[in-house]
Amino acid sequence: MLDTGQIALNREALMLFRQGLAAASSFNYDQAVAYYDHVLDIQTDCYEVWYERGLALESCGDYIEAIASYDRALSLKPHPSSACEIWHERGNAFHYGIGDYTQALSCYDQALKLAPDHEHIWHNRGNLLLYGMSLPEEAIACYDRTLAINPNYELCWRNRGNALAELRCYDAAIASYDSALALKPDDSVCWEARNLAAGKSGLPYQQPTTSPVYTTGYDEQTFVEGDTDSNIVFASTSRVEPEILRVPQGQPLLIIEDDWGKREILLERDRYSVGRDPKSDICLHSQFVSRHHAVLERVNPENEIVAYQITDGDLSGKPSTNGLMINGKKCRSTDLKSEDAIVFGPKAQAIFKMVPADLKNFR
Repeated sequence: MLDTGQIALNREALMLFRQGLAAASSFNYDQAVAYYDHVLDIQTDCYEVWYERGLALESCGDYIEAIASYDRALSLKPHPSSACEIWHERGNAFHYGIGDYTQALSCYDQALKLAPDHEHIWHNRGNLLLYGMSLPEEAIACYDRTLAINPNYELCWRNRGNALAELRCYDAAIASYDSALALKPDDSVCWEARNLAAGKSGLPYQQPTTSPVYTTGYDEQTFVEGDTDSNIVFASTSRVEPEILRVPQGQPLLIIEDDWGKREILLERDRYSVGRDPKSDICLHSQFVSRHHAVLERVNPENEIVAYQITDGDLSGKPSTNGLMINGKKCRSTDLKSEDAIVFGPKAQAIFKMVPADLKNFR
């Protein structure tokens, strides 16, 4: 919550507000919103309550209503330090929630006017420019500002490496990845990014001198706490074919196409979360995709015959905004067959394939 000193609430409203905070800390965001609404029925002029309500609504995926709450908070003329955080969260809702990058950039800039040395705002601004607007040079300038404030921000070093890799400055990217790995040697995603950059630069796939924990194998994770996918952002599709040649017959494959182009993901786990959330196992780049859009689950994990089921919504059963279209028909849940076409929203789709025995005929 905002550090505002004394909260201007009467006894009953303060009790309800604290109950809302407790609910939010336990991830009961719908309940938290209900408590905050009770507080606002009693007192409507407390910007801290509007701000916390916005945070809870954002966690529920209701970004438009969250932004409306932030607007009410700002209309109450909060202290500049609090206004900075409200502008920041408003920007995050536009950035990571709605995908309106122009509005998000405006919010971040408003926040930085109030706190020019706010490392997280500079970092999110960089993520927006790199992953949202495809402006790696401008993103690097933001990451440099972040690292001037906090040189131990390992995630920023990693994202800076991604931006340099987008510019094909692979040696400089490797140096950034090495700085990240010096701070967090067990970052498997950074290891994979570094190895890809090394391959692109013509250098051997070797480890930097950071005493890494991970030496083989990588989990498929997102690169950034921002809008990006679960595959390496600068990896070309040409690297997929050698991977396919090493997998067993009948290996399932998901070919995804979204705002960032086309990429292929081998399915090996028992379960994948799919959505716009950067922490999703398979992250989709599209403002029309829900933050937690679908769950992909192996339906017979102990059987030699691999099969996957896709279900709309998140793990708790909350449906996505646009739902799923499988082969042109609205679908809540189905077992996938090879060549099934999955549509998550406009310009966000996937093809489910099974790697055939004759790889020469595979496309």
